[in-house]
Amino acid sequence: MLSGLPEPLSTSVATILSAVLLLTVPLLARDKTDVMVMNNGDRLTCEVKGLEAGVLYVSFDYIDGTSPVDWAKVASLESKQIFLVKTSDGSVYEGTLRTPESAGGRPIQIQVVEKTEQEITVDQKQIVRMVATSDKFFQRFSGSVSFGVIYLKGNQSTQYSLGSQTAYIRQRWSAQANFSSNLSSSSGVSVSTHNSFSFGVRHLLPWNNWFYSGISDFLQSSEQGIVLQTSAGT
Repeated sequence: MLSGLPEPLSTSVATILSAVLLLTVPLLARDKTDVMVMNNGDRLTCEVKGLEAGVLYVSFDYIDGTSPVDWAKVASLESKQIFLVKTSDGSVYEGTLRTPESAGGRPIQIQVVEKTEQEITVDQKQIVRMVATSDKFFQRFSGSVSFGVIYLKGNQSTQYSLGSQTAYIRQRWSAQANFSSNLSSSSGVSVSTHNSFSFGVRHLLPWNNWFYSGISDFLQSSEQGIVLQTSAGT
């Protein structure tokens, strides 16, 4: 029994002790020098992470984590970072971003300045996805790593979990790998493990909005009696 605590509380603390650690490591990090101006005139310096399903994801020096922003409420955007920009008609462009000046009431447009210094002007509403990339090989990777531990003193059980996700994205193709591992041990019970790994590749065909992909999965699970299960498909 823990001294200095009421008996019900001390019993609870003595019988259940849990700890969870979550670590997220972005593989692609840079300075927050992008400029985002909102429809109400707010001017924000940030790091643009990407755009997906009408939500712009950005990070700030003074806010932990990534913040979602309504893409429709963004008046202008400027970044020296290289992005892959996909439009609703399936076209894909690669380059830095800037917003040209436009008369009041006109639709907001984004200029994609490609490596050839060619400027492609795209209407804001046509942009369906943006992904940060780089002209350097290792900086094209993005992903995260997580690790967790849970310990219950009542039955002397411990659970460990490890997961990672890595993506490599280019203008016409992309590859992604996912890994997860779980281990559970408890007094009087055999240790159980569950490990899985998946890898997929997607390539955009010459016709926009058409692509082919391949995927492979590997699974090991002591609870299910699986030593190694593999699957592949296209």
